[in-house]
Amino acid sequence: MKKLLLLPFLIAFLFSSCEPVPEDLTTKVIYNFTINGREWVAHTDDAGLNRYYSCSVSVRDLKSLVYEKGAVIAYMLMDGYQLTLPYIRHYENSKGERWTRTVDFDFSDGVINFYVTNSDFAVDPPGTVDFRVILMW
Repeated sequence: MKKLLLLPFLIAFLFSSCEPVPEDLTTKVIYNFTINGREWVAHTDDAGLNRYYSCSVSVRDLKSLVYEKGAVIAYMLMDGYQLTLPYIRHYENSKGERWTRTVDFDFSDGVINFYVTNSDFAVDPPGTVDFRVILMW
């Protein structure tokens, strides 16, 4: 019986706290980037561990309006597919070695940073990678 008394309050709370804020994303811009193998920069911590690779690209339309009220969607293009970032895949070679590769991104005003990290932190720089970025605001 006590549970039934709480039900109206729970329903009222759910409906009162879920009011959508109307925002029209009426502008869309698509960028395509090709990052060549030599453009990836290797990073490690002070002990030479935790290796990852990054590349930064300038995006003139990525302004504070997009950052604060819009959306940024990024894809890695591979074998005719668009793979949504973050992209996480597990691999195994014929020697039985296993690792995971993660490709992700972040962004700020005017710049997007792409990252590639292998779970085994091996010296294995990415080759050429194609990305598609969609900005909406």
